[in-house]
Amino acid sequence: MANLSSQLEELRGEAEAVLSSTGSAQEVKKDVLLMANIPLPLSAKYRHIAAENMVAENSMGSNRQETMACLQRLSTALNILEKYGCNLTSPNRPKYWRSVKHNNPVFRATVDAIRGGRAVLCLYGYSNQQPDGLSFPDDIMEPDVEKVAAVTLEVMTLRMELEMLSKETHPHPEFFERIIPSLNQQGAPPEQGEDGSVPDELLIPPTERRWQRDNQSPSLPPKPAHSPGLTPASLTPILQTGGCSLCGGAPSLLCPPCGSMPFCESCDLVFHRHPSRANHKRERTQAPENCTICCAFPVSAHCSTCGQWLCSECDRLYHSHPGQAGHSRTAVTSATPKRAVSASLSSWQCVHCTTVNEVQAVLCVSCDRPRLASTPSAGLEEPLQPSTITEWQCKSCTVVNAGSSVLCEVCERPRLATRPPPTPIRPSPHLPDLPKGTDTQWVCQFCTYVNSTLSSPVCEMCDLPRPDPAPLPHKPHPPSPLKDVPLPPVKPQTPPTEDPDLKRQKLMREEGLKLIQLIREGEKKGVSPEEVYTSVHVSGGNTVTPCDWLKSELPHHLDEICARAASVQQDYKMGHSGNSRGRAGEDRLGLAAQGGGVQVSRAEAKQAWLSAGGDTEKAVLQVLRDRRAKVRELASLGFSDLSRCEEALRLSGGEVRGALSLLQRPLLEPFHQRLWSDEPEPSIDTSHPDKQRVCRRLLAVYELPSWGRCELALSLLQDPGAPYTLEDVVQAVRESHDRDFIRRVLAKECPICLSVYPHNKMQSLTSCQCSVCCDCFQQHFTIAVRDKHIRDMVCPVCWEPDINDPEHLNSYFSTLDIQLRDCLDPEVYELFHKKLTEQALIKDPKFLWCSHCSYGFIYDGDQLKVTCFQCRNSFCAQCKKPWESQHAGLSCEQFQSWKRENDPEYQRQGLAGYLRDNGIICPNCRFQYALSKGGCMHFSCSQCRYQFCSGCNNPFHTTCTVAQCSVTGLHAHHPRDCLFYLRDWEPPRLQALLQKNGVAFNTDPPHGTQAGACGVMEQKDEGGRQVDSPCGAQTQPGQAGLCEKHYREYLVSLINGHSIDPAPLFTANEVTVACRRYQVDDRRGENEDDRAYYSRLLRKLIEEVPLGDKVPRKK
Repeated sequence: MANLSSQLEELRGEAEAVLSSTGSAQEVKKDVLLMANIPLPLSAKYRHIAAENMVAENSMGSNRQETMACLQRLSTALNILEKYGCNLTSPNRPKYWRSVKHNNPVFRATVDAIRGGRAVLCLYGYSNQQPDGLSFPDDIMEPDVEKVAAVTLEVMTLRMELEMLSKETHPHPEFFERIIPSLNQQGAPPEQGEDGSVPDELLIPPTERRWQRDNQSPSLPPKPAHSPGLTPASLTPILQTGGCSLCGGAPSLLCPPCGSMPFCESCDLVFHRHPSRANHKRERTQAPENCTICCAFPVSAHCSTCGQWLCSECDRLYHSHPGQAGHSRTAVTSATPKRAVSASLSSWQCVHCTTVNEVQAVLCVSCDRPRLASTPSAGLEEPLQPSTITEWQCKSCTVVNAGSSVLCEVCERPRLATRPPPTPIRPSPHLPDLPKGTDTQWVCQFCTYVNSTLSSPVCEMCDLPRPDPAPLPHKPHPPSPLKDVPLPPVKPQTPPTEDPDLKRQKLMREEGLKLIQLIREGEKKGVSPEEVYTSVHVSGGNTVTPCDWLKSELPHHLDEICARAASVQQDYKMGHSGNSRGRAGEDRLGLAAQGGGVQVSRAEAKQAWLSAGGDTEKAVLQVLRDRRAKVRELASLGFSDLSRCEEALRLSGGEVRGALSLLQRPLLEPFHQRLWSDEPEPSIDTSHPDKQRVCRRLLAVYELPSWGRCELALSLLQDPGAPYTLEDVVQAVRESHDRDFIRRVLAKECPICLSVYPHNKMQSLTSCQCSVCCDCFQQHFTIAVRDKHIRDMVCPVCWEPDINDPEHLNSYFSTLDIQLRDCLDPEVYELFHKKLTEQALIKDPKFLWCSHCSYGFIYDGDQLKVTCFQCRNSFCAQCKKPWESQHAGLSCEQFQSWKRENDPEYQRQGLAGYLRDNGIICPNCRFQYALSKGGCMHFSCSQCRYQFCSGCNNPFHTTCTVAQCSVTGLHAHHPRDCLFYLRDWEPPRLQALLQKNGVAFNTDPPHGTQAGACGVMEQKDEGGRQVDSPCGAQTQPGQAGLCEKHYREYLVSLINGHSIDPAPLFTANEVTVACRRYQVDDRRGENEDDRAYYSRLLRKLIEEVPLGDKVPRKK
């Protein structure tokens, strides 16, 4: 079984690869045949389709004949399913491969008529149920070719097995007989039990149940000894046991448990299906005459291991496999006598006159009787019953065929078909003096033409092949034994009469060949076959060729048709009666034209002449009928002038398309003149009464998508009191077909000037949903570019977006640049680009701000001394302080140390100068402000408008990026060492923090400073302007001559300069608040006291939350 399965998988893989690449069923036919012959049950052979269920559900017959008919219908349906699968695997799939329609008659009669057909289609991929059929799902663009090829291959294999089963050539029909019990029943099926078995009471009459009679007898016959090898001598007692116990046929098996009852193969299969007899061991009673595999050659060996009776060739091939090489076989010599039918293969004896004929002869050479003709007497020496069991003789060609074949191997006629009737040949008078071989005629079965040439393989009239073989040569009768009988007097010979049918056929053939020759000559000269045939019909027996007749006589006929058509039309128009035929024809035509007669072209007359077969009267009526239909067609297109229509038809030769071009040409003349003129295109008059004209112009000029959109635009323009322009309506109609939506689009209100404008005249930014009119948009950004900072160029309605975010800044200005290009004046747009360039230069690390005039530029040098290009003053490139000669050769730290020790003015300023030198630096543009950080921590840079905290440099924004932040207004997030939180500490507490970390600080004021007033410079708001002025607050003793606010700033600057963490001095409440602020887990443990809890929170806060990374760390 494993070897068979591996062989099946190997064949299946090769066939699937070929079928999935080519889609051709012919290329895998050989592999399919090999797969069908593999001896495996259906459940093990088929993986995808439920072959066993399909065969069982579609075999509804009660006997073998009905079951085979059902299986034939299943085979036909599988053939259609095979074509569906091949279409899907083919590289050139059909156009409509995605669906299978139920209304297809072939589908309804085949696939839909069996059970399991739609399941196979579902395996192909047709899983979407539609109202009219099945289809692939919409999301599947291509079929799964590998799966379809696998399913198609199994469909082809099952169809091949069913065909072999119907032809009785299947090597293992027992696989199907197990599934379909009715295959073993020839008559009406008996009732079955619950397990599918047949009860003994219904299968065998009580009088014929031999096993019951044997059981009732006092003694049983002795059981014959079983021998491994069987010979004809040992089989002789068994052959004398009689026929099958059930049907009386030739027995082949013997069942010892049933009382040594003999059974044939079919009865044994039915009888031992019962559960009580399923385990009986049977013995074969006689050796078959022919091999059980090829069924053609006599048995030469018997294998006791596998139970096969084999000929020499099949034994060699079958036992060459490694799995059967070790089987023990016994030689068998046949002793069965030859049958009467096949006793002699070289001759046969007639049953009437006992003449011995050759085997090729079908009729007896003496009595001309067929080979199998029955004799009137019943004295046959022996019946031919044995040949009806394993062989049968064809009644047509007398070839002896195998009993399992349905069709004859030679003539392919069915087994039960009778001899075909002889070919009907009309009898002719027998002429005794005619020479041998005169009877050489044969009749075509398709056209009934009598062909005179016997050797011709095709019919001379219809060119179809000859279906029957040539008649056998006439055999002379044997000489009569009566020598002395006088011959009868010879009658005078009468001349043979010619058969009228043969004469008619001969005349038909001659006329046909002549017509074909004339048509071929006409085609060479450009004459159509219709013209040739009609000219031959009209000219009659004229000797003039059709081509010459068409050149000389046809014009006169056409002129006559044109003249008669015009006269008939003219008589009808003038009210003349005319002849009765013409009046009847005109009454049928019913023409209603005005004016003179109609001139018909020769082309129309010629077409009507050909249609009428050359009849002039019919041609006249036909040409008038055609002309009336063409005039009606032109009138339906809008041309009501019949005279112009008829004139256009005459000029175009009766062609409607050409006449239409002639009629449309004058209508297009104004368009051509307007097209080639230099005058401007006139505007569209929406108040024109012809609405179709206006819609056509809208469709042509503005290219609207449909005629309905044109009508919608026209209705909007014609609304009373509508303030819309044509361009605005056309633009709105292109975007939508909803009238209410279009009205809303055409009536947008500007939130600045409160005027109403259409949507296409409103401007909006990509950062918000606000829309303003074009005038307000231009005015807002013009003022912002000229008088404000570039960061003020936001929406004038909602003031979005937040330009502090650098990610939104670049994308916003790149889009705004495109909108302002066509909106602003050239000089304003140039200024916008200049400011945008400065904004980009600020981010360059080499960009410097002049400490004297606040001018910015790029500096590529490596020296500390930098000279401004604007004011020509010098400053330090590193510390940004005004340049002094003492700075040369010293670093910035060394120069600041020298100033503290030697500059009296710097010493006099004391900590106020320190706070000024360590003032605010913008983190965005690095512009330095000599201001203190006290007061409001929200600082806005005057150069770049960047908003940040002066204590930690974190940005202020309205759109927060911190997770779980619930603040919606303008805010910033500060670290715990920011001045924002430490400014609330008292100076002694800050001093204690510095002392704990070993940092020195000042408490005495410098010498020469004014007592009582703080001199630190601050940025103050005076009248809406930001001005720099001294603090002026009252100083306190022990605070180094500063006010308390700036002294705290001084102490915090020392804390930040030495990166001191203020957390160790936090109170318990401050620790809890800080943990919640920075989202540190503050859950309290079980049985944890306050001291341990706050100590743990403090350690966790210090470990998880670092100090501010942007806090200035200058010392």
